[in-house]
Amino acid sequence: MKNLEYAKIIIDTAYGPLSVRVSGSPDSEIVIAVHGWSQRNGWHTWAPLMTPLSDAGLFVVSLDMPGWGDSPAWTDGPLNVDYAVAALAQVSDHFGKEQVVIMGKSWGGGIGLQYAIDYPKRVSKLILSAPGFRNFESLTELSQPVLLVWAEDDPVIAFRHSAKFLDRIPEVTLMSFKSGGHSAAPKNSEVFAPAAVQFILSSSKAID
Repeated sequence: MKNLEYAKIIIDTAYGPLSVRVSGSPDSEIVIAVHGWSQRNGWHTWAPLMTPLSDAGLFVVSLDMPGWGDSPAWTDGPLNVDYAVAALAQVSDHFGKEQVVIMGKSWGGGIGLQYAIDYPKRVSKLILSAPGFRNFESLTELSQPVLLVWAEDDPVIAFRHSAKFLDRIPEVTLMSFKSGGHSAAPKNSEVFAPAAVQFILSSSKAID
């Protein structure tokens, strides 16, 4: 899917500016999309899903994390987990949302998981595309429903690692694809987007 033009917003935070692209109405339920670690990534990672999700009545905010794309670095060194988690909180606060859906790819999926573990009342659901996360024992603490998506030909985080998440997350569904490499959700967006919309809009439990 060709990238469309999405509105760019600069969020001023206590740590520095944060550039995001948005699609949909800010009055709607919000989905915060987080990209992977390599510098090829950025807000555009999730562009194939932005229009399908906003057309379904959701407000999608796709980030350039600090140090990527149009967002300047917040620290001298590599972005650490604490600052990455803080970025998600800053976006949620900016739009006045008490709860958000987190959609993360690879490293971004790991950051989404950590945010949900640290602030469980602020995350309603998680959509994770081959998440990069190593603290597996903490996955049992998750109280949010999770939609996990993985490509069987992923060369970065092999498909077999999905079992570690399935074994530990209390409420999880796996959607797998034969192909898609390390971008299972974006590269299979025509099939995955309707499933993501159904997952987000379903009556699955939220956090009390």
